[in-house]
Amino acid sequence: MRCIVIEDENPAQEVLKEYLAQCPSLSLHAVYNNALDAQAALNSGQVDLLFLDINLPLISGIDLLKSLKNSPQVIITTAYPEYALEGFDLDVTDYLLKPFSFARFLKATNKALKQFNGGEERNRQIQQPEQKFEPLIFNIDKVLYKVDPDTVLYVASDRDYITFYTEARKYVMVGALSRWEKLLPQSKFLRIHRSYIVNLNAVKQVNGNQVTIGKQVLPLGRKYKPFFIEKFGRPT
Repeated sequence: MRCIVIEDENPAQEVLKEYLAQCPSLSLHAVYNNALDAQAALNSGQVDLLFLDINLPLISGIDLLKSLKNSPQVIITTAYPEYALEGFDLDVTDYLLKPFSFARFLKATNKALKQFNGGEERNRQIQQPEQKFEPLIFNIDKVLYKVDPDTVLYVASDRDYITFYTEARKYVMVGALSRWEKLLPQSKFLRIHRSYIVNLNAVKQVNGNQVTIGKQVLPLGRKYKPFFIEKFGRPT
C-alpha cells in the first residue's frame, strides 16, 4: 500500500517512519507538515493509506477529511481522544491515540491491509508473536484458584466486592477494581465503566453506550468511551 503521513511534529513523524520501515506491505511515499502541501498527492489518486494528525496548521485534519471527494483509507493519529467519535463518523479505518505502541500500529495497519485486499490479506499480514500471560491467582475462603486471563469475560465491582466472570463460572472476592485494572494484561482488558472491566476479545457488539458480552449487556461510560473505541476499533 502506498502511504503518506500528514503530521507537523517531528518526533511523531519519526515514530511513524520507524514503524512503517518495519512493514514490507506498506510503502511510505511522503511526509507533509500540513494538509495543504499534501492535497496534490491526495488528488492524484495514488495514495492508498493516509496517516493523519488532527491538530495541524492552516487546515485541521478533520476539515481536510470533510473536503476530500475520494479519500484513501485514513488512520487518525492524535493525542486527543475527544476526536475519536468524529473521526469514525467520517469513516476512518482506525484511530491511534498518541503515544501508541508498535503492536497497536500493527493492528490498525492490518485492518487497512484487509480492507485494501478485500479480506484476502490474512496470509500476508504482519505477524505479532502471540503473548503469553501469567495465570491469575484468586484467594477465596482460603482456597487458591488459578485462572487463565483469556477465560475471563469481564470483571464487575459492587461496593467492596468484585466478581470475575468466565464462561465456566464466576469468582467473587473482596477487592478493588482499580487494583485489578493494573494487574490484568492491559493489551486485553480495558475499563469501560466505573464498575466494569472487559476482555476486549469477548466483546461481540457495541451499540451506543452499551457493550454486549455473550448475553450480558454492560454500560459503556461516557468518560471511558473514547479510549474503548480507540482500543476496540470501529463499532460495526
